[in-house]
Amino acid sequence: MGTAVALARSPLSKTELSLHPGLVPEEFRFGARTQMFYRAPYPAEGPTEAQAASGAKVWMYMYAHFVFCWAEGASVVHVGHGTLAGPKMGLWNDVRISGRWSGVVLAEFGRAWVAEHLAKFAG
Repeated sequence: MGTAVALARSPLSKTELSLHPGLVPEEFRFGARTQMFYRAPYPAEGPTEAQAASGAKVWMYMYAHFVFCWAEGASVVHVGHGTLAGPKMGLWNDVRISGRWSGVVLAEFGRAWVAEHLAKFAG
């Protein structure tokens, strides 16, 4: 799941909030105070089959702005930050992956890798 955002509305308001698709309400308690947050899913793009500058066929997938690039026949994935169509900042070139070379395998790997990576920073 993605980031949590608190939406405020006037207690005098008689209208209900209109939620964007995918937002999930979550209530948090801070001592005696309760606050409603809305958790948004991480953005995703792909998987997309492409051709690298070297001419190699690659699968690409973006999840939570981590971009995964897996060359055909490789046992490692290149991980960057950005979007599939936009600029990317390289982060790691040697993240091991296994399984049949496919977009489905890369997408499953990417979602699991992001969850594990971001869990390192959770309180």
